[in-house]
Amino acid sequence: MPATLRTLVAERSFAIRPLAAVSDDAWDRPLSWVHSSDLWDPAPWLEPGNLLLTDGAQFTEDRSDADVLAYCRRLRGADIAGIGFAVDVIHDRVPPALAEACAQTGLPLFEVGARTPFIGIIRFVADVIAAERVSRYAWLLDAQRAVAGAALRDDGLGEILRTLAIRLQTWVVLFDAKGSVVGSAGAVPDASDGGAGEQARMLLGRGLPASLDTEGEARATLQTIGRSRRLRGVLAVGNPERLDPAEKDLIGTVIAIASIALEQQRRLQASRRRVRSAVVEMLVAGRVREAQRTARAVGATLPEPPCRIAVATSWDGAVLEELENTEDRTGALFVAERDDRVILLMAEEALPAVTAVAEKRGIGVGVARLESWAGVEDGIRMSSHAANDVSGVAFYDDIADRGLIGALRTRGGEMLSRSILEPLATMDEAERGRLIRSAQVWLDANAAWDPAARVLGIHRHTLRARVAQLGQVLGLDLETFAGRAELWAALELARRE
Repeated sequence: MPATLRTLVAERSFAIRPLAAVSDDAWDRPLSWVHSSDLWDPAPWLEPGNLLLTDGAQFTEDRSDADVLAYCRRLRGADIAGIGFAVDVIHDRVPPALAEACAQTGLPLFEVGARTPFIGIIRFVADVIAAERVSRYAWLLDAQRAVAGAALRDDGLGEILRTLAIRLQTWVVLFDAKGSVVGSAGAVPDASDGGAGEQARMLLGRGLPASLDTEGEARATLQTIGRSRRLRGVLAVGNPERLDPAEKDLIGTVIAIASIALEQQRRLQASRRRVRSAVVEMLVAGRVREAQRTARAVGATLPEPPCRIAVATSWDGAVLEELENTEDRTGALFVAERDDRVILLMAEEALPAVTAVAEKRGIGVGVARLESWAGVEDGIRMSSHAANDVSGVAFYDDIADRGLIGALRTRGGEMLSRSILEPLATMDEAERGRLIRSAQVWLDANAAWDPAARVLGIHRHTLRARVAQLGQVLGLDLETFAGRAELWAALELARRE
């Protein structure tokens, strides 16, 4: 128990009594020390929480009420715990001006009677403070042993957080280097996920070791974990009351252990991701059984074909982590990295969850069907093609249904068509229309002159002249299949416009 005004007044060997009503906060505020002084301005030598003892030698007859009020205001500014005024030494009673000034400034005032020695009060408070320090030190050692024991259990990180929450009788939340919650304990308030999480991400964004206190309903103390530019996370501890040194030391112990645990977790996660990448390479190489056994070794399951194979080409660490979390929730999904892409093998029921991630993150995910393990490499190619088609989820089957012209339209083919046909823009509109109409009919007739000429109502030699003119203007050799195919594609893409 700390030394307070309540414990001091309760000590029967001292004749101390309050001269005015004292609030509960003032009664129970821990005393940092007891100082005696008759200086007119002792504030520079006082610290917050000090109790000032005086025999009143400074309160001479020439001191005005305004002087006394200024004296109390200086002490109030020093944030002392109160004034103990000894009577029957110089003054037979507490000066009324002092009592009035203390009441006006809210400064607790006590009468010290029966010639109570100041040294006795000082020694009493010093002994209580020393005993409290010994008690808190013993509490800290016991709590540190409990935390060390928790670290040796199967779920070491979770057990550490639970032990800390129990010892501090509050809630705790651990965030990783991305600001995602990796563990919590205690009754975490609803507001803490938003408030503390936002503050944690702000601290991580700075990249420097730091701490801060949040206010509001979910008040907490946040402390970064790790070194400058290598932060591993943030520990948030619910803090409705001010933490004492022993509690801060315990939090420091947890941060040290959590730092090691988070670093191990990061390395383990990196190793697991490398193994998952190897699983995909085994599937591409046709070593299906080895891939299945390796996947099970890292706690994953490969969905059996027929299923879906998907590729995400625009992603970052946060996207990968969310997809991995989706895998944990659904159990019908396998996530792995391959080069600059994320490969997803999933059962049909996992598709809605993956779609939700793609829409939330604004990434492109291409999806293809995987009928057998032999089609993994082709599935990756088809999915990659679909992933570049649109933002969100795109299915390769839909792109295939649109044919080559459909694929060209989604990849800027119309722009290329305009570039090919641009030389026609300088021609007379009627002449341009005749050339284009003639070429379309001729190509629709499989480049046969007589059938196309009959449809157009012109002689075949006239049609030949028009096609030759068109080829010359566009710079295409329409005597070859390649030239005719390029013209046909340009005209098809231009139809839409």
